[in-house]
Amino acid sequence: MPSRSRTRREPRAATIGRAVHVNVLLLANRSLDRLEEICKAHGVTHAQYVALWTLCLADDPAAGIPVSAVADGLLNRASDTTRLIDRLERAGLAERLRNPKDRRGVLVRATEAGRQRFAAVTPELQAFHATQWSHLSPDEVDDLNRLLATALWGPAPPPSTDPP
Repeated sequence: MPSRSRTRREPRAATIGRAVHVNVLLLANRSLDRLEEICKAHGVTHAQYVALWTLCLADDPAAGIPVSAVADGLLNRASDTTRLIDRLERAGLAERLRNPKDRRGVLVRATEAGRQRFAAVTPELQAFHATQWSHLSPDEVDDLNRLLATALWGPAPPPSTDPP
């Protein structure tokens, strides 16, 4: 009868790496499900909320921003920004404007209804995030954020020596 070996089938780092990957995916999926529920209760999808977030928090929200800037603000690279803006426009939450600096370009801005919808959803999403991380200390949340950013983008640049 073959003896059971105490050696692992794979290195511990591979096992831990896979466990972290699975946990990140589970957390992302569960979070997105809840974000969609919150947004749906307000008549928008999460993608539409993120587009409104980009529009409402732009440097000059009244002037509008290029469609490409809306696309850059979205979290899902697979999204179709033009159709997303079409849906926001049909819902009366955004509008397209001529770009006064480029006749070929179009700017997008949130309408008053879009700004109100953004303002209505935001506190609920913030409350969700507060609850989501409530079992972690503020330092642990900072550590988690730093670690995830490092995993996404690589090591952070050294701290600035400029005065605050």
